[in-house]
Amino acid sequence: MEQKTPPQSSRKAPVGREGRVATNSLEKRYELIKLGVDTHAAQYTFARMVDQLGAQPSQRLSPQAFLIFLGKQMHLARRVVMVYEAGPYGFALYRQATKLGVQCLVCAPERLSRGRNVVNDKLDAGELLSRLDRYLAGSRTALRVVRPPTVEQEMKRRQARERNSYRKERQRWIARGRSCLHTLGVCRPGRWWRPERYQELMTQVLGEYGAGVTEQVRGELERMLEMVEHLQRRLNELTMALRAAALAKEQPRIKGIGPLSSELLDREVGDWNRFQNRRQVASYTGLCPGESSSGDRRMSLSIDKHGNPRVRAVLVECAWLLARYQPEYKSLGKWKEVLAPGSKAGGALRKKAAVAVGRRLAVDLWRIRTGRARAEDLGLRLALFGVEEQEG
Repeated sequence: MEQKTPPQSSRKAPVGREGRVATNSLEKRYELIKLGVDTHAAQYTFARMVDQLGAQPSQRLSPQAFLIFLGKQMHLARRVVMVYEAGPYGFALYRQATKLGVQCLVCAPERLSRGRNVVNDKLDAGELLSRLDRYLAGSRTALRVVRPPTVEQEMKRRQARERNSYRKERQRWIARGRSCLHTLGVCRPGRWWRPERYQELMTQVLGEYGAGVTEQVRGELERMLEMVEHLQRRLNELTMALRAAALAKEQPRIKGIGPLSSELLDREVGDWNRFQNRRQVASYTGLCPGESSSGDRRMSLSIDKHGNPRVRAVLVECAWLLARYQPEYKSLGKWKEVLAPGSKAGGALRKKAAVAVGRRLAVDLWRIRTGRARAEDLGLRLALFGVEEQEG
């Protein structure tokens, strides 16, 4: 009996199917991939959502592996959007993701646990993904998006913040010296690091405690003096560099706002054109009043402090000086008499006035920097070149 050989199956796809497979391999399979990422030094925890499907389980990858993963997502979808919180690792991930073609959003850090007493990376990644989904659907309040600076802007800002760090560290060492003298009964050491005052204090300690205690205290204070002097030298170098950078700019100088204060504001803001209206400027300063209202009850609170604290500090300092150097400044308004030198107004009212003027000053500086108004139109006088103004 003749045996029939079984038909051999071919692994080649039909011509029509082969063409479809080649086409699908080149086309994007998805429209949109969303990623919520919780970043840490050793690993990134992220949750993913493809198109309008539900969120997928969270995963963990090293920073290098995550960038490879992002590259693969760009081959799968026409658009990839991710979000992560700003933190100690800066905006390096933003720049790396943007270079790959990913639309990356950076949001302000906040507690994401929705009131639960459970916090971990997976929950944070999932919550970021949920908020990103609502944000892309049109809810602009779902994420508090921050503006990543360019590398040049970030480096300039770091130099200004380095000066502030040296200033604070110098104050800490001075406070340590005062604490040392307080333990010996010196209630008001004053500027103990000044040579004349230092010798007076050592003579006082010698008369009360003798040579043994004096030598030990002198050795401790001299070590502190070395740190104070070193920090002061570095602080002076950075201050001179910032002033020189401000004077090199071709922009009008306002009387009462020194070049150092002007440069600190410009470096913190980065680009004044980033703001679209005056409300955004005021919100960035954190000098807007808070509110606690419900129904018929209305209550005004202190400032919300949601913004840049360094900008806020410089603006308040400048507000105190404008009452002295810019009496015709229109934004002083009703606060002119309160902030005037020798005013008998209470301390709380004067602080409230300084905050209000500082907020208005930020808006006016934005108008001047962006060409929306001239300083003269706002009642501000310009400083004369070559005349040193008191720093604000």
